Amino acid sequence: MTDSSFSDDANVASSPAQSASGARRQRSRRSLLVGGAVVVAALLVGGGTWLATRGVGDESGQKAPVVPTAFAGYKEAKSGDTEWSQVAVVNTDISKGRVNLTYRASGGRALLIRVKYEPDAASESNETSQDLYSIYDSRIDPHQVKTYPAGAVGGKIRCADIVIGRTTLTTCGWRNSTTDVALAPVLNHHEVVSAEAPSDLRTFINALQIAPSK
Repeated sequence: MTDSSFSDDANVASSPAQSASGARRQRSRRSLLVGGAVVVAALLVGGGTWLATRGVGDESGQKAPVVPTAFAGYKEAKSGDTEWSQVAVVNTDISKGRVNLTYRASGGRALLIRVKYEPDAASESNETSQDLYSIYDSRIDPHQVKTYPAGAVGGKIRCADIVIGRTTLTTCGWRNSTTDVALAPVLNHHEVVSAEAPSDLRTFINALQIAPSK
């Protein structure tokens, strides 16, 4: 990004005092740009996207999950290819907020996966880890929920078969203190009931590169 004030300073004829003042401003701006570049470089090191939670001036950072492009026979759909027909704006860049992902496999199979990364959620949320929300954010009656082991990432996967309109589908969820993941299976562009949903979610969250919970 170009700061137009640089070219303005270069084109203005000035007195010696003004020139000295302008030089100081130039040095200050160059220092700011160099410092910013160092911050950006530091935030990108380590194979993940690092997000400063309190602005550029904050030395602390949080490591956002790195979303896998493929897992267990599924591949992330190309840009513009989505099963999220109920979402007006589909974001697939986790550095910009919640993502609504589509993964495809052979035979018309697909997965809807939603990932929310909220580094401050642990201190701000009143929800308990027992709550399950569907892929479309509706809260599910705890009596409908079954639990499954989540594997190396820890915690529990929770799943339920629910009815939305005329469709019965399986929805599963998992979360830790910063990351919330939901999944629903799709077959030939329709959400469906699937006994494989817990296993699919387990594989995904263990492929997802997540910073350890604090």
